[in-house]
Amino acid sequence: MKPFLLQERERLNLKQKDVFESVGVSKVTYYRWESGSPIPSDKLAELGKIGFDIHFVVTGEYSKGLNNETFEYQVSKKKQLVKTPNADFLPANLFYVPVVDVEASAGHGAIVISEEYTDKSMVFDCQWLSKRNLNKSHLVVITAKGDSMHPTIISGESLVVDTSPLDNFVDGIYVIDLDSHLLVKRLQRQFTGGIKILSDNPAYEAQLVPQESLDQLHIVGRVVWMGKDL
Repeated sequence: MKPFLLQERERLNLKQKDVFESVGVSKVTYYRWESGSPIPSDKLAELGKIGFDIHFVVTGEYSKGLNNETFEYQVSKKKQLVKTPNADFLPANLFYVPVVDVEASAGHGAIVISEEYTDKSMVFDCQWLSKRNLNKSHLVVITAKGDSMHPTIISGESLVVDTSPLDNFVDGIYVIDLDSHLLVKRLQRQFTGGIKILSDNPAYEAQLVPQESLDQLHIVGRVVWMGKDL
């Protein structure tokens, strides 16, 4: 099946160049979107302005009452004239996850800097949220940096992190604060009560945090999405 963004562009009879020039991104970025990479919310809004049905782009289902005759559009390099229904708000079954201006190192570690929310966000389906029993108010998007989690996580990828209070620890990929370094690593509970910090890249050695030193390990949250579900 073709990606939803590609289907919608073809429905509107637009060329890729028309779209990426209109929304103000490079052709490489746009090609990634049509290959399935997440689209920032501000760019979804720009797509809506040139006739794209945002609901379909995100979910694969057209907005209620939408048909191919709904939109009037004209795209050029310098201006767009668009009439589009419901372009200024997100459908009730979608929600935003804010992007935080902080990097988690999938390498030797990045010094933790104060987390600041940007004006960007990513859009997700509420069904995705409910199936995973997640609370949207505890989700943030950060960026991975480094190669220690390669090939699972590639440097520069966006990660959705669930920062909910950790009631029951289960093995998985987490963002951790260890000795003032922010890391994204695989954590594994040990029979001795400690936690082993693992990298998916075999070039990096595992670390063991013994039970008596767990107070030095702060788990920021669990990685639940990175362009694909975990």
